[in-house]
Order: sequence, then C-alpha cells, then structure tokens
Amino acid sequence: MARPNRQVQRRTEVLDAAIALIERHDLATLKLADVAAELGLTTNAVRYYFKDMQELLSELALRSDVRFYDARLELGDHTDDLRTQLAQTIAAGLPTGPEDAEWRAIWRAVLAAGFELDQRRDVQGIYHRQVDLYADLLTAGAEAGVFDLAFAARDIAMSLMSMEDYFGYRIVARDPQLDRATALRLMQQYAELATGTQLPSTS
Repeated sequence: MARPNRQVQRRTEVLDAAIALIERHDLATLKLADVAAELGLTTNAVRYYFKDMQELLSELALRSDVRFYDARLELGDHTDDLRTQLAQTIAAGLPTGPEDAEWRAIWRAVLAAGFELDQRRDVQGIYHRQVDLYADLLTAGAEAGVFDLAFAARDIAMSLMSMEDYFGYRIVARDPQLDRATALRLMQQYAELATGTQLPSTS
C-alpha cells in the first residue's frame, strides 16, 4: 500500500488530469480509462483512488472547498481590516479569467450532480459553507462598527455568493459583456450598498 502522503499526491494528480481532460472532452462521455490514459496508468490504478467517475467528479466538486473556502478563510491572517477582507473575499471567489481551467472544471463537476441537491448533500454544502464564510465576515464587521448592514448578514452573503457563481459562469463562458473586472465592480457596488461602507479596490 502506498504511503499516505503518496496517496494524497496521486489523488491530486488524478484530479489535475481530470481537469485537463474536461477542458478537451465532453464530460458526459469521460471515463476513468480516459483519465488513466492521460496519466499513463491502468484504469485499475486510477480506480484504487476513485471507484468510478461519479466519485471522482464529487471529489473534484469538493475541491472548491480548498480554493474558495479554505484559501479565503486564511485571508484574515494577512489583514485585520474587515473592509479589505471583504473586498479580497469577493475577488478570490471569481475566476481569474475565461481560461481558468480549475474553475471551469469544478463547476462542470458541480453541475454534473444534477438538480436534486437534497439527494447530494456533499454538493449542496459547497455553496452554504461559502455563504457562512461571507456571513461570519459581515457579522464581525457589523459587531465592530465597520459595517452598517442594510439587510441580514446571511441575506447579503447569499446574494454575494449567487452573484459570484453566476458572474463566474459568465466569465468562463466567455461572455464578451461580462469580464472579471466588470463582475468585481458590480459585486463591490452591491457590497458597498449592503454594508454602508466603501471597500478598497482589488484586481
């Protein structure tokens, strides 16, 4: 049996290979054998880490927790300024641009879960964990007197997350009228109205 650290490395390699393949192939026809071929492995070698494509896609969807929850939670380690934290949290949730392959692959994996989120609590939780992250930040700002919230913290958080998700989709779908800069501007404008304060600019 591979050592635990090697297992984690191999699982990451499999997910990275899946991201590359999803950019080039129809997700509906993608098979474990395709992922294995991308890595120069046998299908059984990949099956050791993921029993089927559904399990692999579920893991890929949950990879969003690393980028969009864990990494954003750490923003508070770099600054105590809650305005800056909110601005950075918004910016970090959007794709870097239309070529952000990881963002595209994660959301294709999320959409692959279908329209029955009550049956897929793993995928359902992705959105709500990130809503909680926003809500906690907004609540902290209100308690510190930095934010004057126009609505309940969770309502603002859900609106920001919904904007983030849909604007992000438009960015990676290459909508010529909605790029990252436009999405940032629109989200920041809403956040400023909702919090009663001006936020620093981000890129």
